[in-house]
Amino acid sequence: MQKELIWSQDASNDLYNIVAYVKEKSGKSIAFDIYNRIIEKVEILLNYPETGRTVPELINIGILDFRELIEAPWRIFYKISDTHIYIVSIIDGRRNVEEILYGKVIYNKGK
Repeated sequence: MQKELIWSQDASNDLYNIVAYVKEKSGKSIAFDIYNRIIEKVEILLNYPETGRTVPELINIGILDFRELIEAPWRIFYKISDTHIYIVSIIDGRRNVEEILYGKVIYNKGK
């Protein structure tokens, strides 16, 4: 049985912001190409959910249930359940990913 792909609001916002930024800086065509690259990468998970690696920065703090795909320079973070694949965030890998992830993990644990 194929798992259902679910985008969190955070991941949807991340994708929107990436595309909007690229559109402003590089034009509509390049933004559209980047959108398609990210979507195609995520859709690989429907057939191969464990394709991505466990997130190294989270392993260091004992969190092992998040995985990531790379669509350079972006890192696409996701979590797998029995029936779903949750896309949780997309972060530019050139930024301080560890700090961003810790903030998101701590923020989301309080919810």
